Amino acid sequence: MSETKGIQVEGETFDEAVITAAAQLGLKPGDLAVEIVDPGSSANSSLGFRPVKVRAWLRDSNTAPDGARKTGAGGPRRSSYGDGERRSPRATSGGGGLRRGPAPVAYGPPPPPLDPERITPELVDEIRGMTEGILAAMEFPSSVLAEKTKHGIRVAVDAGERDQFLIGEDGETLAAFQHLLGRMIRASHPDDPPPRLEVDVAGFRDRQIERLREMARELMNEARQTGGEVTTDPLPANERRIVHLEVAEAPGMETVTVGDGFFKRVIVRLAQAARDEARGS
Repeated sequence: MSETKGIQVEGETFDEAVITAAAQLGLKPGDLAVEIVDPGSSANSSLGFRPVKVRAWLRDSNTAPDGARKTGAGGPRRSSYGDGERRSPRATSGGGGLRRGPAPVAYGPPPPPLDPERITPELVDEIRGMTEGILAAMEFPSSVLAEKTKHGIRVAVDAGERDQFLIGEDGETLAAFQHLLGRMIRASHPDDPPPRLEVDVAGFRDRQIERLREMARELMNEARQTGGEVTTDPLPANERRIVHLEVAEAPGMETVTVGDGFFKRVIVRLAQAARDEARGS
């Protein structure tokens, strides 16, 4: 590969490096081809922390996103983006160069999230204030509610007619907003683990979660009927987690993740005991 092809960035994790590269190129993470330049190392390794370095460029629209693998099994490969529409490959144009920018300064891998029992009303109020500050700087008149949950802190934003600009296509702007707020919290409390954070705008995440659960139920029904494996489209980690949790609640079903990049597929199938029973019947 040519040394001038794409851009090289670094991040505390592979996922963060991919998100950074996508932002600098003005693309979606799923539109990137990614090469790992340096896999990095954790703070607990003998060499100490070293950031992950990747080279990224616009991938061929006919290839799968970032290393995602197709499985041999048939069945639907579904996702839950935006208002439930499927993602489609985008045509690429030959004009224009790739925008470059400095790599972000890394300051160590993220620690485990703060124990919810240690979340104080003062911390919740501080995070609400940070959110309001970001929105004020964007000149987005909004109402912000923040509350402690059993897992962390949930921030709900209502920006009226501007909600769509905070959500973005497929929720990517909302994901970036949450990432920025999380980094601000870490910078404000460098000696403490950050709380698990969830930012929602106009109930977008709640609707997205329900769509993913519905998709998981449809895939389970098909797997039961066919006795085979069915797969999702390539999904980011937060969406895969919803599918895994929904399937885990169903007796006799299991999930397997395949792929090696930012987006991976989830295989839904009968658990081994259920497969053995089906063969014996």
